[in-house]
This record gives sequence, structure tokens and C-alpha cells, in this order.
Amino acid sequence: NDLPTGNVEPDLVLGQDHFGSNEPGTGLDRMNWPVATATADGRLLVADTQNDRILVWTTFPTRSGQPADLVMETPDGADKEAVGLEWPWGVWTDGRRVVATSTMGGRVLVWNTFPTRDRQVPDFVLTGDGRLGTPRQVTSDGTFLMVGDHNAAALSPSGPGTFVWSEFPTTAQDRYDYFLTDPIENLGGTWLRGDST
Repeated sequence: NDLPTGNVEPDLVLGQDHFGSNEPGTGLDRMNWPVATATADGRLLVADTQNDRILVWTTFPTRSGQPADLVMETPDGADKEAVGLEWPWGVWTDGRRVVATSTMGGRVLVWNTFPTRDRQVPDFVLTGDGRLGTPRQVTSDGTFLMVGDHNAAALSPSGPGTFVWSEFPTTAQDRYDYFLTDPIENLGGTWLRGDST
């Protein structure tokens, strides 16, 4: 709950009841291979990758094993190829909007307003003009958007790099402005990731 000043045990753990267990599961109190987190305005989002979903705590958790309040996953009866959330590696929020990668689907899902119900359909989906391969991380300060991709079809043959929208996209038709690659050849697996300060 406070920034640690040394090697101290965390105050709580999510996805299990205590620090002495590690049992993956599909309940709202369990996870399977969580890869990324995002927090803003007291909310917490976790990319529960192996379960093909984003878990959402609408207020920051206060106890170990606390179940999520919402689940963002492919809506029942929805076109999985169009709006499916498959193997999400990245999630971002500013407390108002949410962006999540659908790594196996080659798309990025965007909610213009923070979801208020389970399986809420995204407002639009970005595909990078069909060039997104396996998008991994999302980085933004709310004015720009960067999506790190492991197998971008913006390269020939496909490879790692970062799609950049100079202005935060508001529709599926908003085209990315440019694609960045690492100038050092044969580095492999490089795309921008992290936080914006």
C-alpha cells in the first residue's frame, strides 16, 4: 500500500487467497498467466492472458484474493473475428477510456468510456490497416497511442515494431501515423513498451 523502501512482502496478492498458493483458475478471484496491469482513478485492470479476458476492479483491491468487479471478454454471441478478446497481453486506461490488445486476433479493442458491465462490446477496433500481427503492449499518455507488435505485417517479412498514432484514435478509421523499428539489425523481439511520463 506504500512504496517499499526495501525487500518487503507485498500487502496483498490477487488471483489467489494468500502468498502460499498458486492455483490458476477462471473465477473472478483467480487468474491464469496475468501479463499486464493498468490503473487510474482507483481502478485496476489486469490482462488475464490465458483466460482471454481483462479483469477489472472498480475500486483498488484491499484484500488478498478479492474477486474482480467486472470481466472484459468476448461478448456472448459476438463475432469473435471482429470484436473478440483473444490472449490479451496489453491493457491501458486513463480512468475514462480503455485499450486492450487482442494478441491472437491481430487487433486492438478500444472503449471510449470506461466499461460498466461484463462483456461490454468495444466502441471500435483498430487493425492498423490489417498490418497488426500479434499486438502486445499499449503505451499512452492519453494524447497519443503506441502499440508494440511482435509480428507486424508492416514489415516484410513480418517482425517486431511499434505502431504510433500521434493523436489518440477515436474511430476504427483513424490510421496510424508511422511504424517504428529498432535500428539495430537482428536484435529481435523489440518493440516499445512501458509507461509514459
